[in-house]
Order: sequence, then structure tokens, then C-alpha cells
Amino acid sequence: MRTLLIVDDEHSVRISLQAVFDSEYRLLLAENGKTALRLAEEEGPDIVLIDLMMPGMSGLDVIPQLKALDPHVVIVVLSAMNDVESVVKAVRLGAGHYVTKPFDVNEVRLLVQMALKAAEKSVGLSALKTEMTRWYNVDQVVGSSDAWMETLAMVKRAAGSSDTTIMFYGESGTGKELLTRLAHDSSSRSKAPFIPIHCAAIPEALLESELFGHEKGSFTGATELRRGCVEMADHGTLFLDEIGEMPLAMQSKLLRFLQDHQFMRVGGRTIRQADVRVLGATNKDLRKGVEEGWFREDLFYRLNVVPILIPPLRDRKGDVELLVRHFLAHFCKECRAAMKETTPEALALLKDHSWPGNVRELRNLMERIVVLNGDSSALAPEHLPVEVRGGAAPSSVTSPDLSLPTSMDDRVQELETRLIQAALEQSDENLSQAAVLLQTTRRILKYKIDQYNIVA
Repeated sequence: MRTLLIVDDEHSVRISLQAVFDSEYRLLLAENGKTALRLAEEEGPDIVLIDLMMPGMSGLDVIPQLKALDPHVVIVVLSAMNDVESVVKAVRLGAGHYVTKPFDVNEVRLLVQMALKAAEKSVGLSALKTEMTRWYNVDQVVGSSDAWMETLAMVKRAAGSSDTTIMFYGESGTGKELLTRLAHDSSSRSKAPFIPIHCAAIPEALLESELFGHEKGSFTGATELRRGCVEMADHGTLFLDEIGEMPLAMQSKLLRFLQDHQFMRVGGRTIRQADVRVLGATNKDLRKGVEEGWFREDLFYRLNVVPILIPPLRDRKGDVELLVRHFLAHFCKECRAAMKETTPEALALLKDHSWPGNVRELRNLMERIVVLNGDSSALAPEHLPVEVRGGAAPSSVTSPDLSLPTSMDDRVQELETRLIQAALEQSDENLSQAAVLLQTTRRILKYKIDQYNIVA
């Protein structure tokens, strides 16, 4: 339930507004600015209804301090009919909406609803902008093989139940996030935020704060109140990517949230609630994780309500040609390249490749070919790397030959692989010591080893 703070020095106004919103929000009442700031710091309201004309601290004095406590708080000001100048100042200070006194009850209720919806949309857009650049959208679910069509049909059926948890299993690069977004966009929650969190990419010490948020001053560096992904996803979808990498201690906290959808920010004292649908994804065998003790059995059954296995690209060879043509057209348009076709010989080689990196590998290869050879009229065998043409991939990592087609992603992977192999050799394959040498965490190091299939 959302928290609404009502700030007005008139007792009758506070009582009137309390009667309007009592059944829809958790209410906080303040008769002056000082009390309002104390309640805001302790309770972290989602929205504030504040009078501009109050003795002592005016609304104009309070608004910037409310925004300093929480930049995302929604502020609606109550003003006199003829006080346009103060309203303009309030908007400049961070207020988003205003209503004039005497106010109509229905008008105030509608305005508060509109203000919250606008804020939710803003949060959703902000989250999308901070994601890694997406190379797809839900209109580009390319493929027609039986395996792929069966997977899509299952996703769409499962998406129809807007509260059911779905777990996506699949190798790296198969399109797990693509399908989670499809599930979200096909559900009744599609207009609310889709908030992804990559469990392997966040240091263990920060994961709880990232997930549930934290209060100002709750730990060193917590200079302001911060809402977590759970709170930002309220009424929408929370996507837990690579959940198999989540530490056991954090798994128990996630389980408690999944049971009753209640949580507390780090350093907080208020129990909060968020109505979210949880989608998970992993390239690991969570049943094996339960047997080996690195994944909680009770959490596994809580998450594994609808398991969906995404087929690797080698099991949907009929889709390779469609994907090649799709990505070739996409990158030719983006780069204004002349390459519009694929020769039969090159297409045959692409179809025969095993694609260990799945669709992501194919997509990256098409981008590399267009960038380096886009002036050619057609994609030919000589544009393909040796491993796709049928030769053996290098058995050990060496410095890249700059004369060969290569991408920044490949260079980064080569460098990280060499560094990890050297650290493992120096530490006698002790992951904890290797992580110290590389100035990272053991969990992130293990994720990189699995991602790159590194053998010490």
C-alpha cells in the first residue's frame, strides 16, 4: 500500500483529506513543516500533499528538503486561488502538481492517482534507459522452428496469469531476457515497470540494498534514501537474471519477500509491501544446486512454478537462416552498408555451425561482418571466421591478430580470459585467492569462468 503524507496547519483540512484517502493509502498527518520532515525521514512517503501557506516553515521551505530526502517523492501542493506566484516557485523546487483551495474531493483523489501513475511511468522509463543497450524488442521474436514456436506458446500462456512466477532455463545467449520481457508485455502488468536485476553482476554486500533499497545513513556511502528494485517494480514485473548466482543469505531474504510481498529497506524500521510479479532466469541446474547445497530447496519450489526451457540455437537450426537475414538487414540499415544478401555457400556454413554462444554469438558475428565488410554486396565464406568455416578454434588464448575480423566484445573476452587464467594459475586454482588478485569477488569471478567456459 502506498504511503501518503498530508501536511496542513488547518485541522479541518487534515481530517477532510484523511476521510478521502483513508481506505486507499497508508496515511501520515503533519500539522507543520518540522513534523512533516521528521515523518518523511522516518517513513519515506511515496506522495506528499502539502499546503504552501503555513506558519513557521512554509511549504516552499519544506519542498526542497523533502526532495533532498527522496528525489523520487511525488509532491502535490495545496494553494490559494490567487497565489499563482507561489505555485510557480513550488514547481521549480520539485512539486509536480497543484490543487487550489477550496478543493473538490473527487478532483484531489483523481489528481493524486494521476501523479502516482506519472511517477511510475517515469521510474519505468528511467530503468529502461539504464539497462544495457537492447538489440531486440518484443516485435522481433525471430524464429519459426517447432522448438521455438512451442516455447513462445508456453510463454504467452504463462503470461496470462499476471501473478504466476515463471523460471526461464537456458544457455547463455538463448534469449532469456527477451522472453521475460515478452511475458511482461503480454500480461495485465504491461503498463507498469519492468525492472531487471542481474544477480551475478552486483557485489554481495550491495545486493540487498539493490533489491530492497536503503535508508539514508544506513551504511557508509548511503548519503540519501534509495528505493530498491522491488519497490520500483510495484504493480509491475521484477526480473531476477542469473538467480542461480544469488548468495544463500540473500536467498532467504528473497524467500521471505516472495511469501508475503513484504520487505524493509536496509536500515529501515517500516515494513513495506510491493505487488510485483517475479520472473527468474538462469543457465544453471537449480535442482542440482539444491542437491549440492548452493540453492535453497524452499526457494526453488517457490520460483519454479512454471519452468520454461529455452532451446539452444543448435536445436533450432531451421531458425539460423531467419536470424542471419534479420540481423544482416538490421545492421546494414544501422551502418548504411551495401551488404544485403548471403551467398548459399556462406549460409550453408552458418547453418552447420554449432553456435555455442547461441543467438548472441550469431548476432555479434553479423554485426562484426557488416562493420568490417559492409561494402561487399553479399556475405561470402571469406567473411566468416575460421571456426565457422570449419576450422578449429584456437586452443589457447593469444594476442588477437588485428588483420582478422574481430569485435570489441571479443577483445574484452580474450583479455578477461587471459587475466583469469593467469590468476587461477598463480593461486593454484583457489577461486577466493584469484578473486583477490583480480580485485573482484569470488561470485563474479565464478560467473565469468562459467560465462567464458574457462578451463584452468
